[in-house]
Amino acid sequence: MIKNLLEPGENQPGEIKSESEKTARDSKFGKNADSQFSEMTIEASSGLETSDSANAESPAETKIEESQSENSNEMLFQTTAEPESIADTARKSGLAYGAAITLFGSVVIMLILGWFADLLFGTEPWGIVGGIVLGAVIGFFQFFRITSQIFKK
Repeated sequence: MIKNLLEPGENQPGEIKSESEKTARDSKFGKNADSQFSEMTIEASSGLETSDSANAESPAETKIEESQSENSNEMLFQTTAEPESIADTARKSGLAYGAAITLFGSVVIMLILGWFADLLFGTEPWGIVGGIVLGAVIGFFQFFRITSQIFKK
């Protein structure tokens, strides 16, 4: 929108390089855009009823303070996220690996013990089935015990 108001050879507002170009532009347009904005701010704030006009805040300052207070209220319910250290990540990875190995190992060891029980007592499938079930119970108990340590600080 501003580009359409400027002539093709003129600098865009963000492209002003030196103070001399700024003063040349100000003399061409009559007033600086910043001073026009401050005049509008003064006119808008003149309608405010204050006891001391020298201490009156401009609407822009009021909005800044309101936005800062809103941001501080938002931070009351948010926690700061801190990246984990390499040592903490390695500890958690080791615990997770250990939990998986424990689950698998307990099932396999109890399966082998159940198989030996079948050979010893002659109860063909029930030793293996009992070993798998008992190994799964022991394995999941240990799995949950170890993984609960991962989430502790």
